[in-house]
Amino acid sequence: MKWDSLYIEGLGSYLPEEREFAAEMVATGRYSQVEHQKTGQVSATVARPERGETAPEMAADAGRAALADAGTDPADIDVLVHAVVLHDGLEAWNCGAYLQSELDIEECIPIEIRTACAGAIVGMELVGRWCAGSGKGMVTASDAWQLPLFDRWASDSGLVYGDGAGALVLGHDGGPFRVLSTSLVSDPLLERMHRGNDSMAMPYYGSSTPIDLCQRVDAFTETRSIEEFWTRNTAALSRCAETALADAGTAHSDIAHWLLPHFGRVLLRKQCFAPLKIDAGQTLAERGWEIGHTGAADPVVGLDLLRHSGALTPGDRLLLTGIGAGFTWGCAVVEYTGAHAHTTETNEMKGGVR
Repeated sequence: MKWDSLYIEGLGSYLPEEREFAAEMVATGRYSQVEHQKTGQVSATVARPERGETAPEMAADAGRAALADAGTDPADIDVLVHAVVLHDGLEAWNCGAYLQSELDIEECIPIEIRTACAGAIVGMELVGRWCAGSGKGMVTASDAWQLPLFDRWASDSGLVYGDGAGALVLGHDGGPFRVLSTSLVSDPLLERMHRGNDSMAMPYYGSSTPIDLCQRVDAFTETRSIEEFWTRNTAALSRCAETALADAGTAHSDIAHWLLPHFGRVLLRKQCFAPLKIDAGQTLAERGWEIGHTGAADPVVGLDLLRHSGALTPGDRLLLTGIGAGFTWGCAVVEYTGAHAHTTETNEMKGGVR
């Protein structure tokens, strides 16, 4: 979808200070040597709940940073979209409403979405459509990939998971990034890949933990081949990116930086580099191998890291990508305006971007 006057007015991210290192995890038997070779992972960010680093609290910290960055009065936010992949910490509640309260947003519609790791891009389009040329919205995304529910080093293959959060304030009053387009593509024929044969009967948490996504993929291959997945992924991601580029009036060669999910080396090459016809040097892959895959927050964390790196020049165009289980692919083309942020530091309160 083409946007004529939609801006990222402010953004913020939160990454815990603590790290677990891949080499140490291999030495202790928590991470396989084969997986380490496949991913090239160096480390992963690790939240500590006892320090107030739960998924909701990290999202709130990122949200405060985004509001400060935009210089936005919380009362001006009309809609808040919160994206989560794993778990918000409690059943039978709306984390979006918690964030609304924590961020002192008096009146807005708080929405929690579950489009997995495409959630930030989906949220951007939802806010853009909701605001329809006036008003402001916020997108937040956060996850904490922790035992006993999830083993960041062993619950999946081809990537390692890192804890973190990101937030955007979207509106029409200008900001450091102009949103030129967003594009979303879905393919429900691949839904079973992250469900497998697991029961959907309550209570879910009576099933074995930690979650084993590799076992679910094995169940998926009982009816569909991995080759079909790669074919469908390539077609969907290519179409998603091409649509976003066309709507933005932007050539492939005009993209200065590609912000991708923080996957491991082999998975990135097969799932992202090949369909998009790019290489690691055009991305923040090296930083991703230090942070881990944070989930839906990846493109927001990457954008915040890039902005603070000093590597951007006004007029640079970037393509943000999210890939969510289900499957949903999301792309957004944004242009760096060079506009000064209202704050120069991202979330000094706790972890912040490292």
